[in-house]
Formats: sequence, C-alpha cells, structure tokens
Amino acid sequence: MTTLLTEMQVSDEITVDGSEARGASYDDDETTVRISNPDAENGVPTRGGLSWLNSARITADPARDSVVLSWSIGDPRGAFAVEVRRTDDGRILIHLPHPGETCPHMDTREHHPGTLEIMSGDKPHVFVDDDDPDADDD
Repeated sequence: MTTLLTEMQVSDEITVDGSEARGASYDDDETTVRISNPDAENGVPTRGGLSWLNSARITADPARDSVVLSWSIGDPRGAFAVEVRRTDDGRILIHLPHPGETCPHMDTREHHPGTLEIMSGDKPHVFVDDDDPDADDD
C-alpha cells in the first residue's frame, strides 16, 4: 500500500479544521502544496496505486506571475515540470516537457500529439511494483 504525505508551505498561517487545512500567503510570497511518497523517495519498495510517484508539487508564485506543476518519478533527484505564466504584455505561455530537452528528468517520446511516453533508452520505461511476480527481471 502506498502512503502519501501532503504538505502546504505558505508564508503566513495555516488553519486546520478537522481534516481540512487552509493557508495564506501575502504580497509576492509563493505558496506550495506538496504530495510525497516518502518510501519511494527513500528507495523503500512500495506496492499499489501511485507507487511509481516520488512526489508532486504545485507552486503559485505571484512574483513570477506563474504556476508550476512538477512531479518526480524514478530518480527522486529531479522532476518533470509544467509552467503556466503570464508575460509582461499579458500573454499566457505554457512550458511543457518535450522530447529532445537538453536536461530532462527522464527521456520521453511522443506517444501521440499531446501525450508523452517515458523511455529507458529506446524502450518504454515500465514501472512495476518491486515485488510484482510478473515483473521482467532484465
């Protein structure tokens, strides 16, 4: 079973009401919500849904006028990221991971327009639970 930890990082206060937490950031302070799988981040074998996920993070940054979604799979030292930001002239840009990036979190190829597939060399990377009896040993 995968256990996920959720954290909220804000510059001011966090209030908790039962199982719901709310936080506030003011001025140009960023706000981040982070979901992590501590076992996967630390190399501990996990099973079940989302066992392939190390962490995911959403950061709203008023100073950059942007929102970034990042997620880490495989190697916990990096992450894929999608950034949506507004330019000085008001246009909205979306920066996406793409095949051929100079320093990707993991290699990708286009599966079909708008969808990427994670690769290991020239083969699709397959994430299996560590003790999956049907897992390929090579």
